[in-house]
Amino acid sequence: MPNDPTREVSDSGRRTLIRTLMGGTALAALTATALPAAAAAAGPRPPADNAGDPFAVDEFPSSGRVREYWIQADSFQHNTVPNGRDGLTGMRFMADQTTYWAVGFRAYTPGWGRPLDADLGPQGIGANSGIPGPVIRAEVGDVIRLHFRNNDEHYKLPHSMHPHGVRYDRDNDGAWRADDPDRPGTAVPYGSSYTYTWTCRRGSVGTWPYHDHSMPGSIPKPAPKAAPKSAPKARSGAAAMPVGAVMEIGAELGLFGIIAITDENTPPVDQEFVLFLHEAYPTDVPSLRKSDMVNGSAYINNTPTCTAKTGDRVRWRIAALGREFHVFHIHGHIWRSHQGWVDSQILGPSTALTVEYTEDNPGDWLYHCHLSEHMMGGMVGRYLVTT
Repeated sequence: MPNDPTREVSDSGRRTLIRTLMGGTALAALTATALPAAAAAAGPRPPADNAGDPFAVDEFPSSGRVREYWIQADSFQHNTVPNGRDGLTGMRFMADQTTYWAVGFRAYTPGWGRPLDADLGPQGIGANSGIPGPVIRAEVGDVIRLHFRNNDEHYKLPHSMHPHGVRYDRDNDGAWRADDPDRPGTAVPYGSSYTYTWTCRRGSVGTWPYHDHSMPGSIPKPAPKAAPKSAPKARSGAAAMPVGAVMEIGAELGLFGIIAITDENTPPVDQEFVLFLHEAYPTDVPSLRKSDMVNGSAYINNTPTCTAKTGDRVRWRIAALGREFHVFHIHGHIWRSHQGWVDSQILGPSTALTVEYTEDNPGDWLYHCHLSEHMMGGMVGRYLVTT
């Protein structure tokens, strides 16, 4: 990719050109349109292996490097609105309305010694506060070796780690199935651990989610005065699940994060913002009102405040999970996608978006999901750009 993916366009004044990638490689994102003029002016990009052939095998060009992570699923009490206020509408909340027992991934020193410090830099793991989990970073040709331990002391549910975008075999998938319930790594019990191995191919470049994909489960609800006579009974056997079990309940509780894969053509940036759009429902998490969150928090001044200054090279990595679709929008900015110029873009469950640009529009802006229900539910944040 070019060193500077921005240029001025004269038809509607000076606009910021934002290069947008959906999930995979830049090449895949641009197949429906010509390369931007800035990219062409910077010279030809080295051709990708078997570019344009949908039936070509995306091979793993080993670099011989292993990226090792020690990650733990921790349970903790979490307040989604710590300041008790929606800065957009002025609504106020009591802590008991917005607090629940969450479960999140945290990165640790080797042997799960202690949690790693936060690192919000462009190559960092993020806040490492649990929601979202740490950013897992690697380059094409790397092997990711991920040591996972389940420390869900509160719910004591089985958990796992399932990746998108990277290469893995069945033993490293992390996805539980009732017809193969005892496959290792798919339902790691409380107190146990498992090591996953994933590889980064050329097609792995981009932003991808990872998340708990373990056995469906449920959170106990207050017992009714009298159970109805027709109440179903839980199945027996090795694959038995609680009545009303929720698929990927661990992910709803907070077990998800982002994988960032780069290659030699990935441009360096000054700022990188990692955002995850997700929901929790009182039918699944009884102690919590319906919440529309960004990185585990709801409402402006609780969700991440992203900051940049003019001239900064900026990258956003955004992903979504759950059961709803979103429309990601940044005020004061437009970007070029495979659809052309846009200022909003749709994200569905398990999809991701990468946005890169040179910042040139100072202001106190909003970013948010443009579904009105999600904005009212808290899926909105602040983007501060200074000169």
